[in-house]
Amino acid sequence: MLTFEKVLDVFKEYLSEDDMYEVVMTSHGYTVMEWERCYGDWEDAKVCKTPENMKDILLEKYVGYLEYQAADENGNITGQDKAEIEVKRLAILEKFN
Repeated sequence: MLTFEKVLDVFKEYLSEDDMYEVVMTSHGYTVMEWERCYGDWEDAKVCKTPENMKDILLEKYVGYLEYQAADENGNITGQDKAEIEVKRLAILEKFN
């Protein structure tokens, strides 16, 4: 059975690297918060209704982070980079099996 703790454990390394996202416990449950560096304020927040929902949200953020890291100065990502990102995405999903 998937739990919030399992999801947090799987994404622990990513969350320690990417300071744009934090997962916090609020009165409404776990929430993924997005920090906007330019404005110095929170830009977005998503309440995680289920562990599966949290997994999906964090996986999307993780892939976006990898794409951002791989992009050149024009925002382009090579086919090789896309393939490497997909391998990393699948490796994360494998940790849930």
